[in-house]
Amino acid sequence: MTLDAIRLLSWYAAPLGLTAARMVGDSMERWLAVNPSSRTLGFGFPQPYLDGSRPWIGSVFGASPAEMGVAPWPNGANNRIAQVRPDALPFPDEFFDRVIMTHLLEGVQSPQATLRETWRVLVPGGRVLVMVPNRGGLWARRDITPFGWGRPFSPQQLRSTLEESLFLPRQSCFALFFPPIDGKRWLRAAPAWEKAGARWFAPLGGVILCEAEKVVYAVPTVEAGNRKSTQQRRLAVPSWGNRCIRRKD
Repeated sequence: MTLDAIRLLSWYAAPLGLTAARMVGDSMERWLAVNPSSRTLGFGFPQPYLDGSRPWIGSVFGASPAEMGVAPWPNGANNRIAQVRPDALPFPDEFFDRVIMTHLLEGVQSPQATLRETWRVLVPGGRVLVMVPNRGGLWARRDITPFGWGRPFSPQQLRSTLEESLFLPRQSCFALFFPPIDGKRWLRAAPAWEKAGARWFAPLGGVILCEAEKVVYAVPTVEAGNRKSTQQRRLAVPSWGNRCIRRKD
């Protein structure tokens, strides 16, 4: 089930939404700053997260699924977001260095088809940064927020979905630890909740963030006498834990 863009705009304009975008955006920006891109696609409802990360994403385009609708973006400038089919993007192959996917996988009919189309428009070695509601978190249990709608994921489910779509998970973590309560005291304490949550109760975070790389598997030729065979190179996939996991190249 996909939320509509107007409701998402309204929620993110309220204090609870603004605080949530800031907390999740800080976690995203730490990864984006390490691997800046020259051309980025924001896929789903990316507006709250792209605005704060602009120095690291180069030229940016937006794509919103038809079921969600679309809200013009950015404000006060030429529109850079289009309404699309998630499994048929209007972009050429290997067009983007990075895709930032928010409020999308939990609502589309086929996450695998959406990810395979994302794979197509990424350059080899390009990365997708996915944000989904955490099945084990508090936010997935409150439908007063966008994270309580659609299909939440567990870490294992998200990893399996990415692997089935030829992505290699590189790093992952949980975010959004403060309770989904719209009160001034709770919102002021949000940064302290984020620090404590990442250290002491990470699996209870409201969202899962995962950065995965587009893998183009090499198929080298192996000679054995007069016969030739192929052996596909296998890559090890890191396991998930309570903290951010990074795989060294």
